Parts: sequence; structure tokens; C-alpha cells
Amino acid sequence: MNSFNATSYNTQAARLLSKLTSDFYAQQAQSFSATRQAPWQGWQRCLDSMPAVMAATNLRVLDVGCGNLRFARFLTEQRNIHPTAYYAVDNCIPLVQSGSADRQTTVMAVDVVDSLLDDTLAAQLTMTDCDLVVAFGLMHHVPGMQNRAQLLKTLLDKTKPKGYICVSFWQFMHSAKLAAKAQQTTTQALQQLQLDASVLEEHDYLIGWQNKAHTWRYCHHFTNNELADVLASLGPQVRVCAQFSADGKDKNLNHYLVLQCV
Repeated sequence: MNSFNATSYNTQAARLLSKLTSDFYAQQAQSFSATRQAPWQGWQRCLDSMPAVMAATNLRVLDVGCGNLRFARFLTEQRNIHPTAYYAVDNCIPLVQSGSADRQTTVMAVDVVDSLLDDTLAAQLTMTDCDLVVAFGLMHHVPGMQNRAQLLKTLLDKTKPKGYICVSFWQFMHSAKLAAKAQQTTTQALQQLQLDASVLEEHDYLIGWQNKAHTWRYCHHFTNNELADVLASLGPQVRVCAQFSADGKDKNLNHYLVLQCV
């Protein structure tokens, strides 16, 4: 079996897990997009906590891990918010192209995790600072606590003074059904990939897709203690506008942070 240092999360492990996730989206872009059309329940609550964004006339948005652009559609089609510039960042262009972009949208092919590991992410995000920066459904695909912390810092650095940043943290283990599936597919994936369990940190899982063979993506479940640590690490540069749980039958599958740069 491949062996990894279980005490310090290393770049080799992170790259391997990132490649699993990238391969998953490259192979399953169409089927994944087909199941990801409706807006998330928590998005409106995010907007409600940012009245300045709702009223902005020259709104610039950065959407990191944009997927099939459904947040962009939510803004324009359901909330009648039309950004003057919308920067859509993802490394799976077929997934982005499965959505619909308007002429204000600039699509940027960037592998967020690999760029974090290479320390090039900030340099690749070449747009000027934005009024609103969002990362929905992304943070759980970033292996390693330090890498997630660096991503959050980079997003804050791309947010204008008085601008807002919204981040979601998946808590799939709150669902008994998802938890059982995550545990089962993680065991299967480690066996089939011939990986030692030390490739994973605590609360890391390899999740399958529609019972397809050899199809896995890396996902991290965020505990409440981890989220408290995230907030504690932000320091005085941000103001917490809102934090809440939403989405799913029990409205607890995602935890949201809405921050304002001061």
C-alpha cells in the first residue's frame, strides 16, 4: 500500500486527493450538473445579510469553484441582480459550460487546490478586488487544514474593503444516510485504490457517485469545533455578518459564514 505520514498532512497526499476529485468532475460533469440545478436554500439568507450587495449598481463578483454557474443564475434570474463583472473560477470547464454564462461572465480555468499547493493561486486570480466573493461547495474539496486556511485568506485578499465574502462548509455527516454512504465508499475506495488510511485526516472521506465503480471524490466534513477555529483565525480584518446552517431536509447540511472586510 502507498504510505503517507499520518502526523503531518503533506503535499503528496493533497495532490493525490485533489487529482481524484478533478478526475471525478472531468468524468461526471454532465451527470453531476444534471443533479445540481436548483439554488441552495441558504443563498437568500446570505443576500439578506448583505443589503449593500442587493443595492449595488456596479457589482463585481468572484465565484471560486463556480461549477455550472447556478449561483450566477440565481442572482440574475431569481434575485434580479446583474453584476457588471462576474469572474467564474473552476478547473472543470465542461462543468462550467453545462451552465449558461452571460456576457458579463469571465470564465477562468484555475485548479484551486494545485495552485494553493504551488503557492500561485493569488497570482492567478488577476481580477481587481471584488464587492462579493463566494465559495460554495468548494471548501470540502480542499485537503488539509492549512490549505483551507490559506484559501480563505486568499479569498479575503480578493475582497474590496467593505466588500463581502460568503463561504459554505459541508456537514454531510449530519445526515445518517450520507454518513453511512461516506463511510462505506471510503472503505471501498481505499481498498480499490490501494491506499493506506493515513492518506486521510480526521473527518476526511472518499465519496462515490451513483454507485459507479472507481468513481470517487475527496470530501471533508466540517465539525462545529473546526468552524469555531476558522472564525477565531480570521482576526480583526473581518466582521461576521451572519453564520447559520441551512440546506437539506433538516436544514443542516451546510454551514455558512458571511463576512465583511473592514
